[in-house]
Amino acid sequence: MTLRDGRLITKGEALAELRELGAPADVVRDIYDRRYSRPMPMSRWQRIRRAIRARAFVRRGIKRTLAAKES
Repeated sequence: MTLRDGRLITKGEALAELRELGAPADVVRDIYDRRYSRPMPMSRWQRIRRAIRARAFVRRGIKRTLAAKES
């Protein structure tokens, strides 16, 4: 949203946008749980796995955005 039309969005809108952009469902669900409910405790390895998936998604998004900007 912000990159498309320059307006700021709410955190709830950002979660919906993440889903539309193809973010891993478990990562979006975890963000939602941490924001709006009581998340289940995670082991160190679960946090590492989540971090790897989230970083990979962000990395792909940055590459797509930069490629579109160069076109």
